[in-house]
Amino acid sequence: MRVFALSDLHLGFAVNKPMDIFGNIWKDHPRKIEENWKKTVSDSDIVLIPGDISWGMNFEQAKPDLEFLDSLPGKKYISRGNHDYWWSSLRRVSKFVGPSITVLQRNAVDCGAFVLAASKGWNTPLWEGFKPSEDEKLYERELGRMQIALEKAMILRKPGQKLVYMMHFPPVVDGEPSTFAEFLSDSGVALCLYGHLHGNWSNMVNMEYRGVHYRIASADYLNFKPVEITLEVTS
Repeated sequence: MRVFALSDLHLGFAVNKPMDIFGNIWKDHPRKIEENWKKTVSDSDIVLIPGDISWGMNFEQAKPDLEFLDSLPGKKYISRGNHDYWWSSLRRVSKFVGPSITVLQRNAVDCGAFVLAASKGWNTPLWEGFKPSEDEKLYERELGRMQIALEKAMILRKPGQKLVYMMHFPPVVDGEPSTFAEFLSDSGVALCLYGHLHGNWSNMVNMEYRGVHYRIASADYLNFKPVEITLEVTS
């Protein structure tokens, strides 16, 4: 078994949402994802996907995107991004996705070699565009949800298992840690995967802080190819 990561698929087979308006790199990007995925991932592998999976506004619009994802090799673990408007409750989404997809939403699962937990996260006060009147309440809410997910992970975790966390929003900004990052360090997380950032990346998107390694998994950053993280989550 190998472990990979790829976020921000931004699929939209049932909606008119051409991604190449954000740059030529996005032209025909579902084909790039499919070709790279099939060359890289086998049926026995795991792929971690921290959000922004489908542009669909509801289950009907998201269905072809999730069917596409389910058809690809490997077992997928998904969590919610800020553009996953189709996403509702954990129970409903879990019933809706295909058999190769496991849903994480403020919870944790035992993946054998490691325990995986996830929540969405939110913009942090480190962002220049952070507006307390709009963002503070959501930021505090997501901090609470992270604590819930981490508590569930600690219950599942066995001696020797690493703790891996997925969140969509970056918990570190240009090398500066938010309270999200402090929570992850305090809980002994080994690796945090995130996405959300596109097109203009600092040289600190992959970094280490207080024992936690942070890795960006945005599809365009990875040229739409799942990145292998096996050693980071198992050794």
